Amino acid sequence: MNPRAAQILLIDDDPAVLDMVHSALAHYGMEVYAYPEAVQALELLQNPSAPEFDLVITDINMDGLDGFDVIHKVKAMQPRLPVALMTGASSVDYAVRAMRMGASDLFMKPIAIQDLVRSVFHLVELHRDFRLADDGLRGLVNERRHFLFRSDELDVPSLVRHLTDRLVPMGFASLSNLDVIAMALHEALVNALEHGNLELESTLKGDLFLREDPYSKLRGERMADPAFAGRLIEIRLAMDTERFEVEISDEGHGFDTSRISVPPKGSEMGSHCGRGLPLIFLVMDEVHFNEKGNQIRLVLRRK
Repeated sequence: MNPRAAQILLIDDDPAVLDMVHSALAHYGMEVYAYPEAVQALELLQNPSAPEFDLVITDINMDGLDGFDVIHKVKAMQPRLPVALMTGASSVDYAVRAMRMGASDLFMKPIAIQDLVRSVFHLVELHRDFRLADDGLRGLVNERRHFLFRSDELDVPSLVRHLTDRLVPMGFASLSNLDVIAMALHEALVNALEHGNLELESTLKGDLFLREDPYSKLRGERMADPAFAGRLIEIRLAMDTERFEVEISDEGHGFDTSRISVPPKGSEMGSHCGRGLPLIFLVMDEVHFNEKGNQIRLVLRRK
């Protein structure tokens, strides 16, 4: 990430949540501007002398302006500035509405601080890269790419940039939803690496503020073990003027894909295999798995 400290605009009318998230992000070197009211935060955003913000994080359910109002106003002022939402109402309807309005991520309350901090780092880095990217190549009509990495060679953020750099010019994304598509691809790659090749269980994830939580400790050990580190991840991208398709395969044991279903409207996000797969289902037009469960195919159709 750019050495300049990440600039975060944080909004929540719950003082306990505001203080908890503020403290967690500040602990990792971010500059956090925290407000209990959206009006105050948006006034700062419009101030010419305000920092160049990398991310807005806002609660949805607030008195006065709510989180959806914040998205609308932020995107009107700065279309490329990503907005992440926090909510205690975890229905898929909320998530769909948020994504359609241009939200880059949706965090469920009670907040999982570890996941939030990791996602914030990723969104900040991704947003900075998008701002530097060139919107050229509009004459491109088709493209094929084939990547092959050992587990210990895979750089997920860099690969996500390669997989998304044509989406806006080709008409599969806009500046308002490019972040969330990138996040879905990021989740799919992390799943292939950590849950596929490294065979890590999400239940091992501990407190982010521990010096070394069990999940990170085992991840480090398996990255140093040739039996796991040498496993391959294969990524194939195929794109033409109507269809964008990414196929991600790992060398893990796979999983029972019969447990996976599209989250129905009104269901709880947390009831569908953690947070990564629901996000992928919500963002992508098609999601397919092979029979073994060690390959996922993600499809976007041109709107």
